Amino acid sequence: MDPGAVLALVTGYVAAVFGVLLLYSPLIVLTVALLLSAGFLRLLAWPFVALVHKLRRKPQPPQDASWLLH
Repeated sequence: MDPGAVLALVTGYVAAVFGVLLLYSPLIVLTVALLLSAGFLRLLAWPFVALVHKLRRKPQPPQDASWLLH
């Protein structure tokens, strides 16, 4: 193959890759936006999750050290 044909093939592959990226760019942008918003909402909800875990935790029974005296 001559260098012009190789250059044409490489250019075609690069154009195909850019075409696919442009075709799927709305989906890529939407996915990134959803991931970022999910992470932000999880950060906002973290204090409430910690509060619920704290409220749901069962209290520890009092430690009785009288068995040490026997």
